[in-house]
Amino acid sequence: MSMLRRVSRLIRMFFVTLVYTARQAWRLRRMPEAERARYQALRQTNGCRKLCRILNVHVTCTGTVPRDEAMLIVCNHIGMLDPFALATQMPVAFVAKAEMASWPFAGWVCRVMGILFVDRNRRTRTNDFVARVRRRMADGVHVLVFPEGTTNGEPELLPFKTGAFEAVAGLDEAHVLPCYLHVVAVNGRPADDPVVRNHVVWAGGSQSFGEHAWHLLGLERVDLEVRVGTPVPVAGRSRKELAQDLHARVTALASPPAVITPSAGRADAS
Repeated sequence: MSMLRRVSRLIRMFFVTLVYTARQAWRLRRMPEAERARYQALRQTNGCRKLCRILNVHVTCTGTVPRDEAMLIVCNHIGMLDPFALATQMPVAFVAKAEMASWPFAGWVCRVMGILFVDRNRRTRTNDFVARVRRRMADGVHVLVFPEGTTNGEPELLPFKTGAFEAVAGLDEAHVLPCYLHVVAVNGRPADDPVVRNHVVWAGGSQSFGEHAWHLLGLERVDLEVRVGTPVPVAGRSRKELAQDLHARVTALASPPAVITPSAGRADAS
């Protein structure tokens, strides 16, 4: 059954992605440039919802993503499902490593969906990347980055790279929105157990990217929660200050808020 589920899902995902992306590419060529960024983000949200239904990935959201201002969004990065899950809850432009642009098929999909590629090894490209991020935000689209710089299978966050905040540092009216992607359950089992959680997290190691993807295709059901924090103003703050502050805020989102209940032993005064 697991093999049949994997093959069936893979075939459906491929054809849904192919048709969906081809239609979007055709429409983009006939659309005014000023309208493209928002259209790409909205279409990406709809497309990721379709793919999550195929994978039986259920995503809930705690908190509110502002709609009246485009922001830089920062989130932890646990594995391959992250972009799909996050996009179901918020129309965004993702930031991804430059080499993805040359990947067969996936690179084409990323370009059509409006992914912003960054070459972390070439400092001369920094100004161009900052300009592209700011332009996307000026078009009214949130930009989402994974400031850890890589996937992380551990509950504790890796240090945030300061380069992730280059595009907003020094802006007077910009904000950064902290988010945390939490694994709730896998195949109906609570993900408080690290063994259960490890079914969806990936940090390289002995498991290749392809093996991770193949494993995800075989899971019966995945439940995820996107926890959204409070927007953080960036005026007058350096990249380093923002990285440290946002790291603390995303870490805080990893722990659910305490539930205060009345003491069972308290008696009313007579």
